Amino acid sequence: MIHGTALEPMQSKNYVAKTQSILVAVVTIIAVLSVQTIWQHYHPPDASSVPQKPHKPLPTQAASEARQAAMDFFNAMKNSDWAAVAKSWPPDAPKGKQFDDIFTARVKDAVSGLEVVSMGEPYKESGNQWVMIPYEVQWKGGGSQTNSLRMMKYPNGQWIWGGGF
Repeated sequence: MIHGTALEPMQSKNYVAKTQSILVAVVTIIAVLSVQTIWQHYHPPDASSVPQKPHKPLPTQAASEARQAAMDFFNAMKNSDWAAVAKSWPPDAPKGKQFDDIFTARVKDAVSGLEVVSMGEPYKESGNQWVMIPYEVQWKGGGSQTNSLRMMKYPNGQWIWGGGF
């Protein structure tokens, strides 16, 4: 029987050493993963390294109509004309993504009064029917947003918003 012999303190030291090694390894792994996560959050990939879909320019008339549809959409928000904004909403939006689900009182307050700073040249990305209209808007409370508004012209002539805002 080994109990009560000189080997017992030695086994206890080995147990403590192994436990410490395991704890150091676990803490190191957690630290490395945390640093990677934080780094990626504050240093997103360079947009130029993300593959872009080819842009297909629109004919002059179609580009003019798309720019006007985007301006109408932005002006309706600027002037708090929610009925006009709702006309640009997809009629088949699923529950939870319908106009009233997205344009809550808080969102309406945030976007009303916005100013269009610039509007770029509309284009289509290959593989879909959406028209992308680059823009920059200034918020009434300061700050700005740059993106591309996604819109589509339905056969009945109605322009429908699809994202990018």
